[in-house]
Amino acid sequence: MTGLPESTIFTSLEGAKKWLVSELSAYETYDEGHRYPWDNYLWRSEKFRRAHLDVVDARDTKRLYMMHLTVFPHTDDGSPVFGFDLIAGPKKVTGAFHDFSPIDENHEMLLGFKERVTPMTWSKKRELPEWARNIFSEDMVSAGFITDVEELESVIGLVKSNLQYYLSKVGARGDKDFTDAQNKYCFWQKQNPHTPKVMAALGYQDEEVNKFIQECLFPEK
Repeated sequence: MTGLPESTIFTSLEGAKKWLVSELSAYETYDEGHRYPWDNYLWRSEKFRRAHLDVVDARDTKRLYMMHLTVFPHTDDGSPVFGFDLIAGPKKVTGAFHDFSPIDENHEMLLGFKERVTPMTWSKKRELPEWARNIFSEDMVSAGFITDVEELESVIGLVKSNLQYYLSKVGARGDKDFTDAQNKYCFWQKQNPHTPKVMAALGYQDEEVNKFIQECLFPEK
C-alpha cells in the first residue's frame, strides 16, 4: 500500500478544521493574549470554560499538518475533558488520538463515549505510554499509520459526532471543585515528549514551543 494521495489527506483535514471552527463559533470567541505563528482559536461559554483549537499547517514547508482540540468543562463540572490530536504527513496520518478523559470517574459521559467508540476498529492501534495511561480513559481512540481513506473519514466522523454529543451534555455544574483533576490532566499532558519534538521538527524554537505548551496548550489553573 502506497498511502493516501496527498490531496486526500490534507483536503480532509482542512475540511475537518473548518467544520470544528464552524461548530464552536456558536460560542464566545475570546483572546488570552497568545501570539504564535500558527492558528489558535479560543472559545468559552456557560457550558464550558475553555475550548482551544490549534492547527499547525506546515504543508508547504515540512509537508506536515498537526491539529489539536481540547474542551475543558468549568471546574465545578465533573464532565470529562474532550481531546483530539492528529498529525499527518503527505501519505499517511501517523497518529490520531481522541478521548473523553475522566475528571469524575462516575460521570455518565464516560459510558456514552465507551458506547460510541467500542464498535470502531483501527488498522493499527497505538500503545499508550505511562504518562498517557495516568489520565486517558481505557476507551481512548489511539490509531496510527492511517493510509486508508475510509479509516481517515471514520476518525474524523467520530470526532465530529462525539463533539456534538459532548457539547449537548457538558455544563451540569454543581458544588464540587474539580480544579485539581483538571490540573492533573494538564500536568501529565505536559510530560508528553512528542509534542515539543514534533514542533521542533516543524521549525519552531524551543523557547517558543515551551511557552506555548505551558501557557496555551495545557495551562493549569
